[in-house]
Parts: sequence; C-alpha cells; structure tokens
Amino acid sequence: MSTYIRAIKPANHIILFYDTFESKMKILANFLADGREKGRGMIYICADETPDQVRNGLRVNGFDVDSAEEAGNMLVRSYDGWYIDEGKAEPFKIINRWKEAYRRFNERGMGMRITGEVSCFFEQGLVRELLRYEYALHRILDIPMEAICSYNVQTIVNTGYTEMIMPLIRAHGGAVFTSQSGSMILEPENVEDDDVEKLLEIKI
Repeated sequence: MSTYIRAIKPANHIILFYDTFESKMKILANFLADGREKGRGMIYICADETPDQVRNGLRVNGFDVDSAEEAGNMLVRSYDGWYIDEGKAEPFKIINRWKEAYRRFNERGMGMRITGEVSCFFEQGLVRELLRYEYALHRILDIPMEAICSYNVQTIVNTGYTEMIMPLIRAHGGAVFTSQSGSMILEPENVEDDDVEKLLEIKI
C-alpha cells in the first residue's frame, strides 16, 4: 500500500474507503508525508473529525503537521465554507477553490497534494451534488495536483446511499479499501458490484 500511495503522480484522482479513523490516518499520513518530501503544498479538508483531531491523528502517524503549517505549506480546514456554504454545494465553486490554492502554491514553486473527507455530503443529503463534483473533477484531474477523496463506509451505509458507491468508484482513477484488518487496491474498470459487496460486507 505504501508503494502505491508513493507512486501517485500529478493529476491522479484516487478514492479511499475506510472504516475507522485509525485506518484512514495511516493512509493519509503516508500520502501527505510523501507529498512533503516531493515539495508539495498540502490541504486536508475534514468532515468526520475537527481540524485539531485530524492534526493529532497525523502526528500519531508520524507526520509533522505543526512544522508544515508553520511553514505555510499545509492547510487543515473543516468542510464548512470549502465544500458546503449555507447548506449548498456548488461543484464548480469547489473546483475553483482548488485551482486558486494550486495557483498560490505554484507561485512558490510547489505542486499540490490534497485530501478531502466527504461525509458532510451524505449527512446533508447532497449526494447528487457530490457526484456532479466528482465527475467534474474527472478520473484524470485537469489540475496537476494529486488527490485522495476519502469516504467513510459507515456513513454511506447508515445514510442509505450504498447505490452511489459504484458511480463514485468509476469517477476515480483508482480505488483503495482500507480497514484495521488490511487494505486492497482496485482499478475502477475491473470492479464489479459483487466485489464491493464482499469488501464492504453489505447488500447493494
């Protein structure tokens, strides 16, 4: 898994499904640490936890988030105001925020590596807007940044949106399923409904 994460290149758009905070943090701390080594500016948009909880999770997994923020090379923010404004989610406004952030990092000679948690879309019933956003980004990003979109499996199941899993997978260039028991990498074009059902242990 570490080799796969470190092989992510500019314009790669990956989807991560996770079941716990701990399993998610192992992947994302590795993703960000590799980005820092490669001179990327980094952004983490959180929805499942507060920014301080995310910072602590990154520290526990060996990523020095404090020095990255102090250097102006990393931004940790809540989804509110980035993904969703006053109950509305507008895909192209979100994409323009990424473009503006990339421009600012690029002016400093840096690329950009991002991760965003999207539980907020499910919890606020904005899943169609989420799909429009993901497909507007494309499987291969127009912006030369590296991206992991992070999905909490339990939130998807609990909110009744399991039918959205396959369309979301197909909007990305790669799919990672991670849990405390291990991880698996799948190519979207090779994923079948029964593969997802088996991995998530749910009935689609």
